[in-house]
Amino acid sequence: LPRDSRLTTDLYFSPTGGKLPTKRIDRKTHQLECLANEVIALAKPGHIIVDFCSGTGHLGILLAFLLPKCTIYLLENKEESQQLAMDRVRRLGLKNVVYFRCNLDYFKAPFDIGVSLHACGVATDIVLEKCFAHRAKFVCCPCCYGKLYEFDRIRYPRSRVFQESELLLKEYLCLAHCADQTHDLDNSRTNVEKSHQGFYCMDIIDKDRLLQAEELGYSVTHKRLKPENCTPKNRLLIGTL
Repeated sequence: LPRDSRLTTDLYFSPTGGKLPTKRIDRKTHQLECLANEVIALAKPGHIIVDFCSGTGHLGILLAFLLPKCTIYLLENKEESQQLAMDRVRRLGLKNVVYFRCNLDYFKAPFDIGVSLHACGVATDIVLEKCFAHRAKFVCCPCCYGKLYEFDRIRYPRSRVFQESELLLKEYLCLAHCADQTHDLDNSRTNVEKSHQGFYCMDIIDKDRLLQAEELGYSVTHKRLKPENCTPKNRLLIGTL
């Protein structure tokens, strides 16, 4: 995305409009650019794109501006966050945004592309389940691996390949917990070692997710956000049909 675009010059398009702390704005901007570029490559006119766990609308509002021929659903369960997103959309005059204030489980509408930026823990797997159910493409950047837990619909491991490996649930959740031990690589040697271990565990958990998608007929890609230091949780899962 061009640096002189409204992404960086307009208050309400930039992360600043979502009341993000100043020290996080540059990193958030890189994250948004990476996901937006991937979605743009997949989107077609008339597509419905759902920004799951949309918060104050950082990603969804950017997509609504860049893809005026698509409809963007902002799905968020916190009233205060959604009110701020609605205010940003109103000030920008965007006409292709629809709001849903509910938990992930209650969202049933059909869509074409599902996106999520740092959906916490099991929320990423619920987003993927929604995409699978509607045969929708997905662009997901997971977060908080250590907060994975099982409930009636979500079981771990996710893929048949991992299930047949006889990996125990407690071992799987231990890997997920270790995936959260990521730090800036510029810190101490101990943190660097833990970070590399954490990144390795992140890739294991995400490999399981992508294998499940492949088993359901998706073509998948496992990328990293650029620059990689824009966030320790920099893995990007992409699925197409």
